[in-house]
Amino acid sequence: MIKFIKNIFSTYKAEVSTSDNVAIKNFFSGNASVTASNAQKIPTVFACIEIKAKALAIIPIKTYKITEKGKEEYRTNPLYNILRYEPNNQLVSSLYKKIISQDLDLRGNHYSQIVRNGLGQVTSLIPLHAENMQLIISESGKKLFTYNGKLIQSNKILHIYDIPDHTGHKGLSKIEFARQTLEFANNTSKHGNKLFKNSATPSGAFEMDGILDDEAFKRLKEDLEEKYTGLENAGKPILLEGGLTFKPLQLTNSDSQWLESRKLNIREICDIFGVPSSILNDTENTAYGNLEQRYQSFYSSTIFSLITILEEQLRQSLLTTEEKKNTVIKFKYNTMLRVDTATRANYYQTRFNIGSITPNEIREYEDENKFDGGDEHYVQLNLSTVQNLNKGEPSEWQ
Repeated sequence: MIKFIKNIFSTYKAEVSTSDNVAIKNFFSGNASVTASNAQKIPTVFACIEIKAKALAIIPIKTYKITEKGKEEYRTNPLYNILRYEPNNQLVSSLYKKIISQDLDLRGNHYSQIVRNGLGQVTSLIPLHAENMQLIISESGKKLFTYNGKLIQSNKILHIYDIPDHTGHKGLSKIEFARQTLEFANNTSKHGNKLFKNSATPSGAFEMDGILDDEAFKRLKEDLEEKYTGLENAGKPILLEGGLTFKPLQLTNSDSQWLESRKLNIREICDIFGVPSSILNDTENTAYGNLEQRYQSFYSSTIFSLITILEEQLRQSLLTTEEKKNTVIKFKYNTMLRVDTATRANYYQTRFNIGSITPNEIREYEDENKFDGGDEHYVQLNLSTVQNLNKGEPSEWQ
């Protein structure tokens, strides 16, 4: 991928900058805010982004030609292979869709270089780093792009975004929008790590009559740090001297509401990314039926909404004015039925019984070969209209 980008912009070098390294280092030390560069270090953020990216990656994109009978796959169109299989010769379609999904969740915008041949046909799509792209709106309202300071014609850039900012010209980063929530998640996570590193038990108090001298105090402190702190020393009895007694402070994670805060924060992050928390194994108070409904809601709202936006923006950027008259770019959304055999079977049966699908079309969905005579449409013979039943007339199909 780096080689491809170098061929387009010779001055570009894809690498993590010094500032990015500092930002990530500060992220773990608590000295900096959450950014697109380090947000995936938060487990819940990583899980949400990965779940959405995987869901999008398995849905094929195809080009169709509009015909008198409806539409058919447009396999001779160069875009068919690009969108369905290989955006370029170093990247497959499933990974390309994951890149798009991750860019939208982390940065709010995805940019790809559109490479065309002498006939104006798209020959490849090459992902670009959103951080290096700047969008400029001219006085006439036209979009202009600069990448690493180099001006690029707008018809050579595929710009995808799902949540428009106040200008309506570019996307809003979920990370920027929800930084406070994500910083809280990072802080509670670090608190938990430190707590468990120190035996997962709050400190107690040592009691004695009188005062320890400096030497005894120093020896006690060093003894505790070396022999009784950390998970490997958890459970060891403490050897005390000089009349010292140890009284643990009865403060637990539950008392400090740490666990409750973690659960609430996880659900808030899931809401931000449109992923039900139950999909992240948060099954508290979630029955199987309710869990199934949440999965369906995730696909029908979050994923279906996303692919609709992608279809429209791919059409706008990749098709010429003439191509838009008879060419359709569409995600094959019914591929999602593959994950549930029972749902898939009921779907096929329902459509088959009303004559809206043929046996060969079903076999094609299942990646099976067609058979002779399988292109006929079938309907049940015992159906009639309500009007005929009221008149006492027989079925129209008998």
